[in-house]
Amino acid sequence: MNSSGTARLLEVEAAARSSARRGEQGPRLRRLTERCVNVKGRARWPVAMACLLSLPLMAGCGSDPGESGVEAPDDGGPRYALVSRIEDTDFTNSSVFVWVVDDLSGGAVRLDEALELPGRGSIWGVPRTEVFYLVSSEDLTVSKYRVVAGKPELDARLGLGGAGVSVLLAEKMVFDGPDRGFLFDLVSGQALELDLAAMEITRRIDVSDAQIDAADYTFVGEPNFREHGGRLVAPLYGVSAAYDRVASESKILFFDPADGSFEVKAAPCGGLLNTVKAPGGDIYFSSDPYVASVFMADPARAPAPCMARMAAGQDELDTDVVALNDVTGGPTGGLVPGSDGVAYVRVLDTGSFSPGADATHLEAYAAQDWQTWRIQLDDPGSAERLDRQPLAGGIKVFEVDEQAYENESTTGFESTTLVRTTGDGAPARALTMPGVTWSVLRVR
Repeated sequence: MNSSGTARLLEVEAAARSSARRGEQGPRLRRLTERCVNVKGRARWPVAMACLLSLPLMAGCGSDPGESGVEAPDDGGPRYALVSRIEDTDFTNSSVFVWVVDDLSGGAVRLDEALELPGRGSIWGVPRTEVFYLVSSEDLTVSKYRVVAGKPELDARLGLGGAGVSVLLAEKMVFDGPDRGFLFDLVSGQALELDLAAMEITRRIDVSDAQIDAADYTFVGEPNFREHGGRLVAPLYGVSAAYDRVASESKILFFDPADGSFEVKAAPCGGLLNTVKAPGGDIYFSSDPYVASVFMADPARAPAPCMARMAAGQDELDTDVVALNDVTGGPTGGLVPGSDGVAYVRVLDTGSFSPGADATHLEAYAAQDWQTWRIQLDDPGSAERLDRQPLAGGIKVFEVDEQAYENESTTGFESTTLVRTTGDGAPARALTMPGVTWSVLRVR
């Protein structure tokens, strides 16, 4: 990097630190943000960009804009709400952009077609109700939006600060019908039961047993809870405050939205984040590329990448787990749904990315050297590399209309293309949008 580029990066880092110290962020979250900007060596700019844009969760990385269909006349067909995050170039401000579109299969959307809101946020809701809820980490609120004539309109807002929520980090929502929901905030160790008709908090459920003791932060797995045996189930994944260690322990969280009861069980391997449900009802849990990156940099700081199965009709994971690195021969992580018992994983091409003695896990994770492999879930030894453009390590999956999409972003996260990974012709490129896609929900 030349001297002007280095100076610019130092300005970015200083601004990022200043931004991290504002508001209600606690010291552990500030240290996490500072970890992202304290990157050494020639890869500082792309790594800092990748890490900062991905807080609190990592996002994926490829792209090709088309024509926008936002202004198409209303034919009574499907509608989808989308959220994308965009950071200022100096990282002092973040905005979310919300679109309502009638097609995910292709084309592109523009910023001037979106509703812009300050801060970072995610959307949740019951599909096809023409309502969505935007959870904002900027002002710690849940906002209810109705979709009217193809546009989002604010209906009501609920503050969370009075419920002991001081920072939102990787929150999740689940629903028991259109008027009752639960917001999981594992930073405060609670699930908030919400009356969504009245926009009130009706109960605070202590789920601190779900927190991983050896971790500073515990996250609920991606893409969210999955239905299993009449309850919802998700993996729990723990990291250090600096995000440079992954807890060797994972847990499995069962939740029943009918009565708000939950159960926590141990997992046979650590770092479990991604899940895929196979056609027969088995659920597969895997560690992600971040775990693979940390483990490659220093095996003492993360568990070896693994995959485990929970069979249909069972509520325990199999004790025999798959060592993913052994299957592919390289750092491996992630689990993206495919069709007919197939899934996709990311494998770092160590021939293209050859880490030096001082290379960090962030450099490995941000490197555009991760190959896509196809794996038959019930026969992991069948894993084979696909002829696709290499990506960065981050994966975010959205499941809509019984199809799965992953996000693939351009270098610098200027735009993101959804890639359909299930159905005929998959993987297939779909809608492109500015920034990093964060949420997708069918609203009609």
